[in-house]
Amino acid sequence: MSVQVCDVLAGHSGLGYLIIIALQFGVQPLLAKNCVAPGTLTSSLVFSTEFVKVVACIFILSGRSHVFRTWNPREALVAAGLPSVTYVVQNYCIQTAYQNLEPVVFNVLNQTKVLFTALFAYLIVSRKQSRIQCLALAMVTVAAVLVSMPSDSSAKGNPNKKGKAEPIIGIGCALAAAALSGIGSGITEWATRTKRRDNYLQSLEMSSIGCLIVLVNLSLGLADDRAWREGLFTKWTWLTLVPVLSQGLAGIIVGIITKIAGGVQKILATISGLCLTCLLQQIIYGMQLSAGTLLGVPFVAIGIYLHTRYPPLKEDQYKK
Repeated sequence: MSVQVCDVLAGHSGLGYLIIIALQFGVQPLLAKNCVAPGTLTSSLVFSTEFVKVVACIFILSGRSHVFRTWNPREALVAAGLPSVTYVVQNYCIQTAYQNLEPVVFNVLNQTKVLFTALFAYLIVSRKQSRIQCLALAMVTVAAVLVSMPSDSSAKGNPNKKGKAEPIIGIGCALAAAALSGIGSGITEWATRTKRRDNYLQSLEMSSIGCLIVLVNLSLGLADDRAWREGLFTKWTWLTLVPVLSQGLAGIIVGIITKIAGGVQKILATISGLCLTCLLQQIIYGMQLSAGTLLGVPFVAIGIYLHTRYPPLKEDQYKK
């Protein structure tokens, strides 16, 4: 059944997946801002997102039982343990950033994960960047600086209707999430490249450990102590499921897109989603984009495209 669903979406070089990821990337910040009620526990959102990933990976792996035959718990802990910690903290940062930033600003800052991924891939697996990629990373950095500049437009039409937004906190959390994404990606690349591990099995392990980490934190009272007094899912409504499902499934779909359609097509879908975010922000909130954002969006779009389109030659990609 899972194979049949994937085959349908994979038609026309993964066009169905590309459309889905463009829509998801474009609307996710708005979903998180408008479908999550004030006072919703961040831990409940992080736990549920990781749990959705667990279910999705089991669904995909249901037709590939051979990957479990050589599964080793020690190897799983070594390969997935540290990345799962970084991704859990990353998700906490993302949820905070959603509530404190304009949707377009968040999506631009989120792309700085390309910069951090390149940095940590070099430090962990010695993967080099081409000259054009270095230029692209500089463009992404400039875009992040431009959208982070304060503007009058955000003060006139703050999209955060649930309380006063704290842009500095939002920017810090968005950049921290991007850095953690880079660390996790570097470690995951090392695990999948040197250990020849299945990507979906790796995701299943990381998400399962992530769920366990959240539960341990809650049991020790290290995060969201209100969960014991009011319940973990207090303030949840049926609408809360929408951004949780969207975010949880997005990572799985991105992995499928990269295999079927390729990295360039995936980036084009991301750019389309970024344009959609700009459009929806103006329509829903009636906000004009600031000058910094108007410059930052094309900078980051060109930057992430060039970074994917012009990788180094294979023989020069890794140090000897």
